[in-house]
Amino acid sequence: MELSRRKVMITFTILGLSASILMGFSHWSSTVYENVYKFIISQEAGGYRWLSWLFQSPWTDVLVQYLFVLGAAHIPAYMLLCWLPKKRAPLRKLSGWDFVICAVASLGLGYLLNFAGLFINSYIGNITGKDLMEMNPVTEIAMDFTPSMLMYTCIVGPFMEELMFRGFLLKRARLFGDRTAVVYTALMFGLMHGNIAQFLYAAVIGLVFGYVAVKTNSIRYTVLLHILVNTFSTMVAFGETIAYGIGGTILSLVYLAGVFLVILCLIICAGIILIRYGRFWYLQLTYHNGPLSDHKIFVYLNPGFVLYVLICAAEFLTYIF
Repeated sequence: MELSRRKVMITFTILGLSASILMGFSHWSSTVYENVYKFIISQEAGGYRWLSWLFQSPWTDVLVQYLFVLGAAHIPAYMLLCWLPKKRAPLRKLSGWDFVICAVASLGLGYLLNFAGLFINSYIGNITGKDLMEMNPVTEIAMDFTPSMLMYTCIVGPFMEELMFRGFLLKRARLFGDRTAVVYTALMFGLMHGNIAQFLYAAVIGLVFGYVAVKTNSIRYTVLLHILVNTFSTMVAFGETIAYGIGGTILSLVYLAGVFLVILCLIICAGIILIRYGRFWYLQLTYHNGPLSDHKIFVYLNPGFVLYVLICAAEFLTYIF
């Protein structure tokens, strides 16, 4: 594909607009969900009782909310993306060893950047007066162990996010180079989470997932990696709750000390992997990134991406102030 300023501008403006629609539409859909929820639970007759159960049952409530708030938002975003061509390539397998390496790298680097984000949040919190719970919504989500929340966090969420970012967005951005596409979608993936701690965490994980996606020309492995990462984090939080319930504060502290050692090992292993394979991965992506061009600056300097950054920045600010 011939690289021109016009093609770069049009493609990445549409990519940015689709992500902006996803974010903006989800906020509108949340209002719709709240109104529908209030109407359904206020009814007491006929089929409304069954609908009321769906909206309030711990087995379905989060999934129904997802269907309204985020699921519906994907439809207009996908409709816009369908106007763009995507890179097609034969599927390639990822060996078991490579999968383990990428999983450890994702977990280790993710936790390292998560700690960095928590440190930044702590510093900001000292200025604004907000605590870490308020500045990172995932903390509250991690403590919700209802069946529907577990299904969303560990299965539905990872699949839909990979479908959007490593599927629809990355495949279209790859026409302008693999490295460009991986960095671009990782940055957008991080921004989508709407707060500092998750931005750093998700962006670095997005780099690993993006590499796997272009290496295999598929999202099947990134979906599995995403499920693994989310499930590990959920199990850590769930284990703490169980430990506290069985042995109180003492057992909880012992459990957290063990978790800290495991995470420390993951971070060290991730560092070793980065030293051992990082340059090779970078060169692989660079080799398939096409010739140098001044036009690639418009990957980020376009109306779509700027709008997306502004929407995400507004959400960042709501958690900071």
